[in-house]
Amino acid sequence: MRILIVTEHDDALGPMVAAFLRDYSTRLEVDSVGRCAAQNIHPLLVESMKECLIDLEGYVPKRLSDVDGKLFDLVVEWPEISLPDDLVAFRMVRDRVKNESFLYYRDVIRQSL
Repeated sequence: MRILIVTEHDDALGPMVAAFLRDYSTRLEVDSVGRCAAQNIHPLLVESMKECLIDLEGYVPKRLSDVDGKLFDLVVEWPEISLPDDLVAFRMVRDRVKNESFLYYRDVIRQSL
């Protein structure tokens, strides 16, 4: 199943959700994009995701036009939340996103696999 996660900037939330969903099932091909892609990822994204054993080093934010012509089985617009600039608070956001993405996987995606 091919899934596209759409966020505002693709600098943290989209890559996090996509990474967690890929972690939940090897049957998922998940990508993320931003409506207005950021120039760089959030400075705490890589460090906080390494703590979950997920490597996003070198991730480059993408925009909607980067996936023109690709087909997806599901397109999910992920709601924006503000991202803190300190690691402790960023971990809390990461854990919230991890929980929400798991619930979405369990309640919506898993039935389609």
